[in-house]
Amino acid sequence: MANEFEVLMSGQQFKKLYEKKCEVIMEEYKLRKVEIDILYFLSNCGSYDTAKDIMKLRYLSKAHISKAIENLVHRNYVVCCPDTEDKRWIHLKLTDTAQPVIEKIKKVRKSLYDIIYAGITEEEKNVIIRVASRIARNINNELGNEL
Repeated sequence: MANEFEVLMSGQQFKKLYEKKCEVIMEEYKLRKVEIDILYFLSNCGSYDTAKDIMKLRYLSKAHISKAIENLVHRNYVVCCPDTEDKRWIHLKLTDTAQPVIEKIKKVRKSLYDIIYAGITEEEKNVIIRVASRIARNINNELGNEL
């Protein structure tokens, strides 16, 4: 049990499965995984729509984010909008061009969740989500990453 928990906590199994599932999108749209991650993040981020938000919430490096955003802007998937009150903040907004890609990402993620939750009851799923939320909160508190 401890070994399985350690494997899950490292995230490597999930990461490998996610990368495998994303290969079709990566090939079709000539995107890197980090670009797919940023598009998906922006489609669900609410008001957390800056490069700093991505860095803090997705634990991606500043260099990876910067290069990915540059590519996404070049491909017209994302536009950069200066904050109306503080010009130092740049908000990232998805364009209509990004919508077909995002729809495919959402389908891939749904199939991913179908795989990982196979054979798990709704009650067990709710327990997993509650425990995972507590674990994530504990880790974030220790890292000083409270939102």
